[in-house]
Amino acid sequence: MAAEPGAVQFSIGSVIGSSVGVYARNFISFTVLALLIGAIALVIGLINQPDPATLAAGQINYAGGAVNGLVFLVVNGLTQAAIIYGTFQDLRGQKAGLADCITRGLATMVPVIIGSLLASLAIGLASIALLVPGIILALMWWVYIPVVVVERSGISGGFGRSSELTRGRRWHILGLVIIVLVISFVVNFAVITVVGGTVMAIPTSDVLLTLSIVEYVTSSIVTAFSAILVAVGYYYLRAEKEGIDVNVIAQVFD
Repeated sequence: MAAEPGAVQFSIGSVIGSSVGVYARNFISFTVLALLIGAIALVIGLINQPDPATLAAGQINYAGGAVNGLVFLVVNGLTQAAIIYGTFQDLRGQKAGLADCITRGLATMVPVIIGSLLASLAIGLASIALLVPGIILALMWWVYIPVVVVERSGISGGFGRSSELTRGRRWHILGLVIIVLVISFVVNFAVITVVGGTVMAIPTSDVLLTLSIVEYVTSSIVTAFSAILVAVGYYYLRAEKEGIDVNVIAQVFD
């Protein structure tokens, strides 16, 4: 059953509240999913891990950094696509298995990855010229991935549709992005504080490995929650603007 447009309101509180509820109900499965996909980035990062002597000499491995950045985009996009599917299953009262989530993520991997790469390049270039345009583009395209996953809109259509849905709510989205950044900082700070003594006690050669694993776990948790937040935000934007019910949106997965 659809409601009238405007009956459901997109707000920071409603999006965060629903996102926390979704993650609480699926914490183990979504975190494991993020860890499994994120393991790709962990392995590549360890392969490209710089030598401590190289770091001390101030030498930078630009090629390795570029590879790590590209792998991050692929992993982040696939994780978001998979968890977006799981989130909509949860919102309509169903459970999604890990295999189903990964399969759905892989099904839209090409437009998700290409679009994410194009968006990152555009946002990066805009930010270099002046920070504000980069932020505006990031807010306009905030729901690009759920648009592609749910609506199968294609790459160019995904950017336009995301811009349309986010129009009028970008200040709220900025607030959500800032909250995620704060959560990420707090989680990383807390974890590093807890394991700090352990890191200092291990041999120097193992410090980078330990820090990489810690970052892998914390970033997986933050990535999982961020994916849920974007999916829930997408639902609220459509519900507010179009009066569409979550069951109608999720019918595409049936």
